[in-house]
Amino acid sequence: MAFAFHILGTSSSGNCSILQADDTRIMLDAGFPGPRLESSLSKVGIEVPAIDAIFITHEHTDHCIGLTALLRQNPLLKVFANRETARRIQATLKIRPNWQIFETGTTFEFRNLKITSIPIPHDAADPVGFALDCPHADSGGHKRVTWLTDLGHATDVVRHHCALADILVLEANYDDEMLDLSKRPMSLKQRIRGNHGHLSNQDARDLLLGLKEWQTSHLYLGHLSKECNRTILVDEMMQAVRNHKEDLQVTVIDPLEETPVSYW
Repeated sequence: MAFAFHILGTSSSGNCSILQADDTRIMLDAGFPGPRLESSLSKVGIEVPAIDAIFITHEHTDHCIGLTALLRQNPLLKVFANRETARRIQATLKIRPNWQIFETGTTFEFRNLKITSIPIPHDAADPVGFALDCPHADSGGHKRVTWLTDLGHATDVVRHHCALADILVLEANYDDEMLDLSKRPMSLKQRIRGNHGHLSNQDARDLLLGLKEWQTSHLYLGHLSKECNRTILVDEMMQAVRNHKEDLQVTVIDPLEETPVSYW
């Protein structure tokens, strides 16, 4: 069974990843312009027509701006989103995608994948994360990939899905001191720190340290702010998590790097 997970990029400027399980290829978010998406896809040997579906977490541009460019090359591409997210995105498009509407919080199937949509607290219409159960020979059954960015705080549901993930992509958006010192207006700082904003480095650490039992083998920290965070700060904050779970491999995604990060 072929399995690969490629993070094409994840930062406050754009988010996108590709999951391959056997002959199924899906994209999680499409938050980069068309040329950047094509360039990143070519680096992992995938062309746009080979993608079977896109799953959109919410309507903010850093998660869906590339959708039109992808649809121009692949008009029959299935686009999964909940109803309110699809409505908000459709209002910005000149073409109508092949929408596949799901209800937030439900589990459904697409080809050989089982997908759970995870409600998350963020200042969007109806934002979600995704947990994807994929066939995987080496694990003796399936492997769960969980994509969680853009959440203002960790709910019980979020903690539950973090604990079940084999491969976890989790937001570590900002460093508290850097946000304080930034030139951003106070209203924006308050929004970022709010219950429907983003997780700080410390928030992400505390979420993970609070998990009593979890099976994650590979942790990716993403959605870093280019202005208010640094990879070295996230890495230092995660040392306590490494000490807590010694078999964990931790990777911090550089928001300035355009080379995909891959798990095979």
